Amino acid sequence: MPAAQFMAVFGPYAARIQQVLDRFEPAVLATAARDVQEQHHELPLRPEEMTA
Repeated sequence: MPAAQFMAVFGPYAARIQQVLDRFEPAVLATAARDVQEQHHELPLRPEEMTA
């Protein structure tokens, strides 16, 4: 999918999630990011969706 088409489809979602994340303190986001980094065991992912 070309970048322009990707952004047309998913761009609004990226903008909205950024609005939500902007409401949190940076320290809270950093802690949350550290706590969930590379953990798939709680998500029902298919093998092709795994990152590791």
